[in-house]
Amino acid sequence: MLVTPATLRHLRDTIEPIVVRLGCELVAVELGGGPRGPILRVSIDKVGGVGIAECTQVSRQLSPALDVADPILGAYDLEVSTPGIERPVQRAADFAKFAGCEVRVKPYGVESKKRTKGVLLGIQEGIVSVKTADEVKQFPLDSIERANLALTLEQFQRLGEGLSPLAEATP
Repeated sequence: MLVTPATLRHLRDTIEPIVVRLGCELVAVELGGGPRGPILRVSIDKVGGVGIAECTQVSRQLSPALDVADPILGAYDLEVSTPGIERPVQRAADFAKFAGCEVRVKPYGVESKKRTKGVLLGIQEGIVSVKTADEVKQFPLDSIERANLALTLEQFQRLGEGLSPLAEATP
């Protein structure tokens, strides 16, 4: 299944207002293949975390809205979940927000095993910079198929409390 940045932007534009209206943040929209066909994965979060009730509520509100907007040809499965400890990063604002965190980046057209791992330096003028052990690699935002944070448990917990994952813990 060919998924373009424009398709994902269109999906995000359709989904985000509904998620925000329900008191959550839209973290990521992913469209991929599954054993039974396409799967639209929507990751949501909020301070304190989300549970099954919020995921269910968002799913129930999204289904009819997506049926009307019809952004995906044919049948697909909708999955609404939390982003988890390997939080996806998609928006420019999130690449800036999570600068300093460990990240894995997979550009379009690159095998999954050839992801770039390193420290996210941020984004400037649409270019994402990642410091690896050997060099600083740069990726145009629209060339990134997938990027995920590699948070420690402590960083994940701070993020769940609404703090920066890099903030020092208070005694």
